Amino acid sequence: MFDPLIPLITAAAFVGVGWVILHAGRQYDDAIQHTLTVFALVIGLLVLIGVTAKLRSMMGVGRMSHRIEARSQNDPASPVRAVRKLDAGLNP
Repeated sequence: MFDPLIPLITAAAFVGVGWVILHAGRQYDDAIQHTLTVFALVIGLLVLIGVTAKLRSMMGVGRMSHRIEARSQNDPASPVRAVRKLDAGLNP
C-alpha cells in the first residue's frame, strides 16, 4: 500500500466506528464500552511501541555490533607466517 493510503484507511475506520456508536441504541452500551476499551488499549500499545523504537534509535541501541564489524574490516591484514610441515620420513 502507498504511505498516504494507510492514514486515510485508518481515519475512515475511525469515522465508521464513530458513526456506528452514535447511531447505536441503549442496548449496545456495554458492547460500545468494550469496543472503545479495546481500541484504547491497542492505540496505547502502538504508541508505546513507537516511543520505545524512537528512544532506541536515538540512543543507538542495537548498532554496536555493526560498528565493531565495520571497524574490524578496516584493520590491516596481519602478515602470513609460513608453516613448516613435519615429514614423517617419507621424503628423502
